[in-house]
Amino acid sequence: MHKGNWEGEQILDTAYVEKSLSPRLKSSPYYGYSWWLANYKGKKIAYMRGVLGQYVIIIPEDRLMIVRLGKKRDFYPNGKPHSRDFYIYIDEVYEMLKGEKN
Repeated sequence: MHKGNWEGEQILDTAYVEKSLSPRLKSSPYYGYSWWLANYKGKKIAYMRGVLGQYVIIIPEDRLMIVRLGKKRDFYPNGKPHSRDFYIYIDEVYEMLKGEKN
């Protein structure tokens, strides 16, 4: 997969995409340039989140994008950088995808 490329057309510069998906500061490894960064179940994940629980979650390894138009935001347990609902949305999408394969 070519970063910044959509159906053979380079939309964004690859170097920009790489930089934006890298931690901006050593003291904050969970944040890049406008993207939150996570590792979950062995997958590298980048996502954007809105104040009311909106999400755009990208899982490049599986060529997957999850969009949630929120109305309510969940809390962040024990000072962790990612809210509990973030993990729930990912798990639910993978469950739905398993059902499609059967």
